[in-house]
Amino acid sequence: MKRIIIRLGLSLLVVILASCTDTGSKRVDRAADGVQDAKEDLDQAQREYEEEVAEYRRSVQEDIDNNRLEIERLRAEKINARSDVIQRRNERIEALKKRNNEMEARMQEMKNTRRENWQEFKREFNNDMDELGQAFRDLGKDNVK
Repeated sequence: MKRIIIRLGLSLLVVILASCTDTGSKRVDRAADGVQDAKEDLDQAQREYEEEVAEYRRSVQEDIDNNRLEIERLRAEKINARSDVIQRRNERIEALKKRNNEMEARMQEMKNTRRENWQEFKREFNNDMDELGQAFRDLGKDNVK
């Protein structure tokens, strides 16, 4: 009787253990599902990155175009001042134009920037664009004097 109970208990234990473990095909299926999910997540992240870059490029191009308009407005603006002041102002306007063109060229070169470097590029570029904007404001302050 004792042997029967032990055999029955061991048989029950074997059945339980066998039903709890995955078969190789189940593990492969689960792994394949995980790979597919990871691929979908990667594709989604890539699309979001590309959208972010495209939106940023549009925004920056708009700022650059606005800077061009401001440069043209400043050139057309007549001021009453000594000739040396006017010459210095025109030189600063030309420097702003050159810097604006350099910023546009940097944005075009950004196509080669890898995803890992994107945030650093964006931070530095925003800082440089802010400095350029400040230079425009400073030129406007000098005209008030």
